[in-house]
Amino acid sequence: MSNPPPLFGLGSGSNLRGASGKVPRIQSLCVDGVTYRHECDLWRNQCYCRSGDSRCGNDQFSNHRANENSAIKYYDECRDLSGLCDWDQNESTFSLRLGMWFQELLRQKWSSASWSNDDDSLLRPMDAKARSTTSKLVSQSSPHERVNGAVISYWFCELDRRNRGSLQQDDLNYLYQLLLPSTPCLEVFINRCSGSGGISFDQWHNCFDIPQEERVQCNEFK
Repeated sequence: MSNPPPLFGLGSGSNLRGASGKVPRIQSLCVDGVTYRHECDLWRNQCYCRSGDSRCGNDQFSNHRANENSAIKYYDECRDLSGLCDWDQNESTFSLRLGMWFQELLRQKWSSASWSNDDDSLLRPMDAKARSTTSKLVSQSSPHERVNGAVISYWFCELDRRNRGSLQQDDLNYLYQLLLPSTPCLEVFINRCSGSGGISFDQWHNCFDIPQEERVQCNEFK
């Protein structure tokens, strides 16, 4: 498959550090539906609430009582993104474009310029054994109308950092922080994939139309 064009407003040379929150051009952030002016305000509010300070969740923080589970969803003012997504226009191609974007990020990670131990990046560092195994799995051929199933499997395993076997909101925030709000259809796509207990391994693959025989269990990437 040839290199895809820039997707979702991000070029092929985009920095992979979106998940760490290091996006200097944007100051505000959306947390639990509340807009914070800066990360420092969120940390301050969390500190107030953790210590029982009366300033916890005051007017400065829009009455939001932040705790350790309060996660940054994306870096911009909070707003309803569903109205910005023309799903009828995007539905037929969205999973393919997202899969191609996943594949391109993996290609960048394996490039000579991407060997640094950037623990804050969306993709975690891999040791030599894991890199070799993963490279063989994701290089297998697949039909031109969809992305290699191993690539989709890899991303499920990468996002499931707590090894729970399903993707919860805190797992998906790594992806949201990089692609929202510029790609409002992402949230529509994810919501259509998820069930009451998050997104299971099979639900994730079903969303990308990956057949059972191409699905790779997480332990095979190690």
